[in-house]
Amino acid sequence: MARRALTLAFGLGVAIVALGAGFTVRQVMDNRTPAVVGTQLGEPFSLTDHNGQTITEAAFTGRPSLLFFGFTHCPEICPTTVYDMETWLAEMDVGPEEIGGYFVTIDPERDTPEFLKAYLEGQTDRVIGITGEPDAVRDMARSWRVYFQRRELGDGDYTMDHYASVFVLNAAGEVVDLIPYASDPDEAKAKIRAVLG
Repeated sequence: MARRALTLAFGLGVAIVALGAGFTVRQVMDNRTPAVVGTQLGEPFSLTDHNGQTITEAAFTGRPSLLFFGFTHCPEICPTTVYDMETWLAEMDVGPEEIGGYFVTIDPERDTPEFLKAYLEGQTDRVIGITGEPDAVRDMARSWRVYFQRRELGDGDYTMDHYASVFVLNAAGEVVDLIPYASDPDEAKAKIRAVLG
């Protein structure tokens, strides 16, 4: 799918999910998703939504969308971002026919459709979870230049470090802006309003 060429600026948007201590600002910056300049984002995919239905890149066309990559075992950034997306859209009184919301897991081994459904529907009815066969999910995330990496915590447990901005897509499925994690709500809503036209 063609994506508009754009320059992405990274501030708080390079936030990395980390459960333990030890990440310095330099390490976070070194592990950020690279700035995308004149690059096409996204490729065709066939995955599964949280209702168990097939979902493809076509879901990102026909109306603007908000697209976020995260995981359900995330302690702070992901639930906060889902809450923020729900809050922005509710405060703007924007219906689901006007803009879509998507949460793509970068931890498909644990985030089954059923688990995603329970996680998301407990917070919002506006965001659709996307998961699937692990290699296919990882390929989809990489096509969006999304940084993610499994980090072992010991005793068989692990977390996922990952890129944490929301992609703002227009009705053609093109990236037109980013909403970094912990953005000012008014700035976030202004970016959404701009893509609504």
